[in-house]
Amino acid sequence: MAYLTTFKRGSKVYYYLAENIPVAKGTRKQIRKYLGEKKPSETKLQVLMGQFEEEIQKELIKLHGFHYLTPDEIKEINEINTAFWKRYNAVNEVVQEQFDENFVIVFVHNTNSIEGSTLSPREVALLLTENIAPNKDLNDVLEAKAAQKTLNFVKGYTGKFDHDFLLKIHEMYFKDSKPKIAGKYKTHQNLVRGSQFETTPPQFVLTDIKNYFKEYIELNKKLHPLELAAWAHWKLVRIHPFQDGNGRTARIVMNHIMHKNGYGMLDIKTQEKKAYFKTLEKCHYNNNARALAIRLVRRFKKQYQNALK
Repeated sequence: MAYLTTFKRGSKVYYYLAENIPVAKGTRKQIRKYLGEKKPSETKLQVLMGQFEEEIQKELIKLHGFHYLTPDEIKEINEINTAFWKRYNAVNEVVQEQFDENFVIVFVHNTNSIEGSTLSPREVALLLTENIAPNKDLNDVLEAKAAQKTLNFVKGYTGKFDHDFLLKIHEMYFKDSKPKIAGKYKTHQNLVRGSQFETTPPQFVLTDIKNYFKEYIELNKKLHPLELAAWAHWKLVRIHPFQDGNGRTARIVMNHIMHKNGYGMLDIKTQEKKAYFKTLEKCHYNNNARALAIRLVRRFKKQYQNALK
């Protein structure tokens, strides 16, 4: 990721933007851009870094084609995924069901906890497997059950990834806890929590969503499924089309894309929340999903490299 650096010569200090881009596995190349002898203001620096990131993207495309990841990273993900499914298919149905059920429980706890749910992992497990509801906030309970239902729905969904599907999963997730906004685009301006970037104004949401699906069709031909999942997640968060529940919907969308392309679904841990939000902010800052794709690669390796061994 791009960073500001300095070079001293005598009494003078020279400012540069720099980034170390991957060339091959274990090999990186540094690209630098000279800014001058005066440190730019924070506002100016944001503009310069955005421009620099565009130059980096052009360099990456020259090296690797239209990808956020290197060929070696893509090869490693594919190998881990193939090996995991080989192990999964070799075990009996009971073990498969237990593995699948455990992923849903863990995913539901983390995705809702990231947004402030008070349910513990044990409470989520008892709720989803035994229908034993804890004495906690009713909306937290309703959204845990809804998250389970929505995730299972997208696992079995074979239709198009389009506007209707997006509204459907948001409605399914929030119709019990937030019925007034479920399955409807926002009517008032909202914000990405902790972000300085403005989301799409309500009157332009439909236009941006149409462009979102148009761009998805194009990128589907160019990106690896994990890269595409990262892009779809980030771009939806950047638009923030719903009044609430955008992050949870984006994580469901991410996993829909992974699953339908034959890859293991991903769980972003609650304890990684700050780093995850920082990564999304980096994506907003650079106007691309590369930072999130890199984070998802690390997450995928942790989840599936040794799963079911």
